[in-house]
Amino acid sequence: MDYRETVHLPKTDFPMRAALSEREPAQVKAWEDEKVYEKLLAKNAAAEKFVFHDGPPYANGPIHQGHFLNKILKDLVVKYHLMAGRLGDFVPGWDCHGLPIERQVDKQLGAKKRELSVGEFRRACRKYAEEQIDLQRKDFKRLGILARWDHPYKTMDFRYEADIVRELSQFARRGALYRRKRPVHWCPVDVTALAEAEVEYADKTSPSIYVRFPVTAGGPQGWGLAIWTTTPWTIPANLAITANPELEYVAYDLPRHGVTVVARDLLHAFLADCAPDELAQPSEARGDDLLSAARATGATLRHPERIRRTLQGTELDGWKYRHPLVAREGPVIMGAHATADAGTGLVHTAPGHGEDDFNMGVQYGLPIWAPVDGHGRFTGDVAIAGLEGLKVFDANPKVIELLAGAGVLLNAGGRAAQIRHSYPHCWRCKNPVIFRATDQWWIGLDIEIDLPGRGHTTIRKAALAAIDEIDAQGGWIPAWGN
Repeated sequence: MDYRETVHLPKTDFPMRAALSEREPAQVKAWEDEKVYEKLLAKNAAAEKFVFHDGPPYANGPIHQGHFLNKILKDLVVKYHLMAGRLGDFVPGWDCHGLPIERQVDKQLGAKKRELSVGEFRRACRKYAEEQIDLQRKDFKRLGILARWDHPYKTMDFRYEADIVRELSQFARRGALYRRKRPVHWCPVDVTALAEAEVEYADKTSPSIYVRFPVTAGGPQGWGLAIWTTTPWTIPANLAITANPELEYVAYDLPRHGVTVVARDLLHAFLADCAPDELAQPSEARGDDLLSAARATGATLRHPERIRRTLQGTELDGWKYRHPLVAREGPVIMGAHATADAGTGLVHTAPGHGEDDFNMGVQYGLPIWAPVDGHGRFTGDVAIAGLEGLKVFDANPKVIELLAGAGVLLNAGGRAAQIRHSYPHCWRCKNPVIFRATDQWWIGLDIEIDLPGRGHTTIRKAALAAIDEIDAQGGWIPAWGN
């Protein structure tokens, strides 16, 4: 019996073989030729709008897995709203400004770059960005993403740039735009400031040193203040030492150096690094957990009588000290960021080379000073023989040598220790960055100005109010989005 006549199989237009590599481009072309996306938009033109803002990819290089995930998820959301009857308009965009494009154009031009004017170089960058947009757009289409590919927004469009200038002028007219020297993450290789989002953290080996600053006023003559740092190159720019008013400090008579002030809770860890013979059981203060060791009992001190005095942090306020490498005095100031987590509880403060340092400098009216140029080299302003022209990381050994020669390097054996720690690096070139004060333009979030529809308020308060308004209208999805 022939059973073929009794088997009823469904009929389908799908071919037996997928042949995706051939059918996928044909399908994408068919969607384009039939203007499927445009028809969907026209069909829902009068419907409720679903407003979608596309955070743009960078116009440099082929798309990668991050682009795949980003754009496909966006495409799913927009298509869902289109099929639900809403007007989901997907306007793709590209970020066309910045160093990565300039560096690629640099490579392409080679020595020829020196022959170009600034305008010609910018046109070359614009041409390169357009080429990269065309390549990425082609690949995004191959992913089956429906969007206004023929009418994207590009940050290098003259209209777009003009709109940015207009909006910036609104901040300027209202007094919220200002220029001020402030330390920023600075890449001495790319010679540019970096935003927080452009900084990556990686392990780096740095020198670890303790330095004694001699007291000149406010406290007993002959005493000194001990600081700890992993950036010796910033010592020339020191303008203050920060103590914590809530901490308790001790004045310890350190052999070969004299009475030196450190935080009480850090005394044992300090001695382990600088005078291990002063500990009856030094092994207790040399383990991996230095913080636990630092809080060991006073019984580990071989000579507890060397503690000459106990002081509250507030007693140090206003003391003066002498800089060990240059002829100037600095004040002891009060700040909560001086903690007993590590070091000495006294923080070397260079307002031009750190965020906390800058904030303390502004609070106490100190100069925001950084004697380092854009390439990370000491300028003549440093006024210390042998440092001008040196790159800051290369200058570390020289600074340590000068400190040792001045008799203020406290490390045991007179040599810097080495420490492995997490340190900021440039996301582009992967090199370590520095904190360096430069003149930058800022928009003040906390400056009171007149804002349309908000009255006399600050940008921060207006933004927070807008967030609360969205909550009142039904909230964020997900809820933690606010």
